[in-house]
Amino acid sequence: MRPLASLRYAAALVVLVAGGRAWANPPAPVLPKPSGPPPPPPAWMPAGEAQRQAETPVGNATWRPGKGIELATPDRRFTINFNLWAQLLATVRREAIPAAGMEPWSGSLEFRRARLILSGNIFSPHVGYYVHLMFAPKDLGFKDGTPRRPPIFQWYTTWTRFRHANVQAGFFFVPYARQRMAPLAKLQMVDNSSASYEFTLDQDIGVQVSSPDVAGLGKLRYFAGVFMGEGYDYYKASDFGLTYMARVDYLPFGMFDDYSEADFERKATPRLALGAAYAFSDRDHRTRAISGTTFADGGTMRSNNVTVDLMFKVAGMSLLLDFYWRQGWRLPGDAKDMLGEPIPVEAARNGVGWTAQMGLFIPRTRLEVTARSSGVRPSRRVETSIGRLDEYGAGLNYYFYRHSLKLQLDYFRQYGPGVPAGVADQMRLQLQAGF
Repeated sequence: MRPLASLRYAAALVVLVAGGRAWANPPAPVLPKPSGPPPPPPAWMPAGEAQRQAETPVGNATWRPGKGIELATPDRRFTINFNLWAQLLATVRREAIPAAGMEPWSGSLEFRRARLILSGNIFSPHVGYYVHLMFAPKDLGFKDGTPRRPPIFQWYTTWTRFRHANVQAGFFFVPYARQRMAPLAKLQMVDNSSASYEFTLDQDIGVQVSSPDVAGLGKLRYFAGVFMGEGYDYYKASDFGLTYMARVDYLPFGMFDDYSEADFERKATPRLALGAAYAFSDRDHRTRAISGTTFADGGTMRSNNVTVDLMFKVAGMSLLLDFYWRQGWRLPGDAKDMLGEPIPVEAARNGVGWTAQMGLFIPRTRLEVTARSSGVRPSRRVETSIGRLDEYGAGLNYYFYRHSLKLQLDYFRQYGPGVPAGVADQMRLQLQAGF
């Protein structure tokens, strides 16, 4: 073989080998196509294994506003639902006492949230999955051009074979407080209340057992779960300081969509949901029970957390009330500052909070008027590091296609020691679109 031809042959061989490794490692085997009837399965093969692994045609796609596009096999053993939504937010804010070098007035226009949700079931209608991913820079905690948070907002699997014991495992919101359990795309105002953000529990990895309808009465739900207590630090090793919680919802007039805050149905009959929850957080590394910042002294906190809430709807009017209580005690750490001195131990954020929120649709229109008052109070009985905070505000919502396409405008004033500037005024205009 001539030298030039040899070089070309060797180069081609290298490209083929490298290309094969680039595509697959190891390459997938190429099996001959079977001819004739399939051979009988081995005697030790589980019954029906071939049918389980057989290809299944996918039926026509369906679409519903707010639900997205769904693809399903004819027997509905496999379904996948695609849902996209995003929020464009304009904010004008005034600080009574701006930080050094800052102007009292500030403004921003940003993608508040940009989300992709994949959900459905696999192998059986009773085995479900839910994947909620986020892409907006604010969601990912961008700082200096680098994201500080993974794009996983929620990711879990459900098993619903038994109505009174649905099992859910993965990374999701601890089912503790009503406002945080409500889907973000279905909020009545641009954001949750300050009390909700102070006292609620955040996302965490865990397992819960629940029932959407206890005993088939159409009036009772429950949730009970155990969580790692690490929140978004789930990638770190745990010290077995877990979080335990339980929640009960009672709906005396029957079931309704009580986790969507606006009353789109506008029925003349009243609907009421009463809820209560308790959570014990053991050796929590964060100041707000699976939320907030880490303790500067390097220690942890144990805390009791209680919330009660109410959702009432009638004829286009909705009312949300909630109350929170937290009492914790510190397990100090031994962290030291740059001079080698022990860092002072920060007290637990003990106190109470509440929210009162109302919405009212103008008859025969898609326009809703909203108002909210919320507060946080430090405990008077035990040591605390929480500061007093009050907020009140009002808003207007126009629902072009309910939550699928809506425009929200609200104004809020916050004041008290819990506000860095003492007093802050904020006006927001948010457009939400999704399918």
